Amino acid sequence: MAVAQARAYLRARYTNADGQMVCQACQNEMPFKLRSGDYYFEAVQCVKGLQQHFYENRLALCPTCAAMYQHARANSDDDLRRSIVTCEVGQGDAAIKLEIELAGETRTLRFVGTHFFDLKTVLQGFE
Repeated sequence: MAVAQARAYLRARYTNADGQMVCQACQNEMPFKLRSGDYYFEAVQCVKGLQQHFYENRLALCPTCAAMYQHARANSDDDLRRSIVTCEVGQGDAAIKLEIELAGETRTLRFVGTHFFDLKTVLQGFE
């Protein structure tokens, strides 16, 4: 249930004005669509180890970035959680960017403002 909610939540936030769904890590259009016409993407847990599942704690990643995020990320979950919770941004910011290292390369994880604030609120409860 949490993954289905996350997919709907992420699809709404990471589909641009041209109708393209964009990966939060590489900022490219998702590579393909399903028979249903929806873009295929991975709804990957941003920070693991929380006592509950939250749909806000998911990222919209293309298959390649999802694999790198899950298996070749240099940043620990604690470091990532700390970066999100301590990030100072204005309520009206349209996009928030955090640098992470995936497979030896620095990437920018891009969040739309509403997703970032929702995720930050969830993670603040687990400090």
